[in-house]
Formats: sequence, structure tokens, C-alpha cells
Amino acid sequence: MLANLDLRHFAEVREARLARGAPFVIAHRGSSAVAPENTLHSFALAIEQGAHLIETDLWFSRDRELILLHDRNLKRTTGRDAHVTDLSTAEAVSTPVDMPERDAPEPQFVPPLASLLELASTADVALLLELKDPRFSIPSWARTLVQVLAKHEFLSRVLVTSFKPRCLLAIRDVCPELPVGPVAMNMLLPGPEWDFVGPAWPNLAANPLFVWHAHRNQVLVAPLDTDPTARMSKHARQGVDAVLTDDVAATVSALSTAGE
Repeated sequence: MLANLDLRHFAEVREARLARGAPFVIAHRGSSAVAPENTLHSFALAIEQGAHLIETDLWFSRDRELILLHDRNLKRTTGRDAHVTDLSTAEAVSTPVDMPERDAPEPQFVPPLASLLELASTADVALLLELKDPRFSIPSWARTLVQVLAKHEFLSRVLVTSFKPRCLLAIRDVCPELPVGPVAMNMLLPGPEWDFVGPAWPNLAANPLFVWHAHRNQVLVAPLDTDPTARMSKHARQGVDAVLTDDVAATVSALSTAGE
């Protein structure tokens, strides 16, 4: 569904959301409740389970390639005490992921963005890319991401987000048509300056008009709620455009009964 949509056009996405009758599902670091986060296996499993978008995190390696990792330090997910920004691409992507509490059928390694783009190119899925590296605020570094997406013909299938608005503004300066929006922990009402927003879910609970106001300004809404199952009916009734989840299978199942 999303592979055939142009995420740069608010009306097109909203029409598809309304036709679907339920929010789209965003796989947070892939199907990270059961698979090692930010690995190709986690992404592939999320697609298999019915995710519409894959969320992942971006850092630059020492030689300025884009690497998928949540933390700057690899220790939590690999056991290797090193900053990804200090490693060459070859060093980073040869690092095995070590998360024994989450299953994978074969060894997994820290992946580059290019590998995810290759995987996603053959699936009906879009991407939500979170900018972790503060150097995305430098236009020449922001341009690197745009060039990679353009090379893989993915500019229409990507949303770009960050906790750092300066990084998003740099992306917009380099590529104005690429949809950008912040993760917003304390946003009261979204203005028209962004293409979408990721508000903390309590914001929506406290302000029933949040989604209405966003849509009035042609802003898409995907709340930050990595375990949304308990609130699924409320999210659906409020008309959010997508829900973020660690457990893709459970969320897809919950949405099938949530209704509007």
C-alpha cells in the first residue's frame, strides 16, 4: 500500500488512511519485541507481520556512511564498547549483534542504510528514519542522506524525524520536498511548519483536539507509543495516521478489532 503512495503529499496519505479504516503500523526498530532491534532480520520480520513502515535510527560512520543503530555506543546491542562514529563502515557492519533475549535464525550484524533500502525496495513498505547523529544539522552531511535516498529511488517513500529540529531543518534546506517532523514530547498543538509530528501519547490523551488541529494544518500524526495495544481503540478513534510499535504482530491484531 505505502510503496505506491507518495508520502510527500498529505492528501494522498490521508485518503489512504481513511480508506484503510485504521492507522498504519510503524515497526519501531523493526519487530523489536521479538527480534534483535535494528537488524535486517527484525526489519524483514516486521514486513512479514504486516508493518507498513519501518522505523530505524541513523548515525554516520567514521568514513561518512549511514549506519543503522539506536545508541551511538554499540555496547548495549553488540557488547562492543565503541562509538559507531569512530568506526569505519567495514568495522561497524562486521560487528555481530548480541541480544540473546531476542531470537534470530542466523547471526545478525549492524547494518548500513543501503541494506535496508535494498530490502524495502522489494516490499510494500515505507521508512521512518530518525536522525540520531547531530551532524545531520550540517547541510553537507544532510545532503548525504538525500543522495542515498535518491540513488535508491526512495525519496517518495520516506519520512524523516528527529528529537533535534535543527537536523530536520537542514534536511528541508537540502531537499524541501522530503517530509520531516519532530518527535515532540511536550507539544501542545502542532502548527503547519512540519509535515508530520510524533507526539508523546499522553499529549493526545490530554488534548482530544490535537489530531484534528494537526490535520487542519495538513500535518500527519504518529504518536510516540511503543506499546500501543492497550490504547489502540483510543488511537484509532482519534484518527491518528499511524501507530509506532515494538510488537508488530500484536498491534496488527489489535487494530483488526479496534475500529474507528
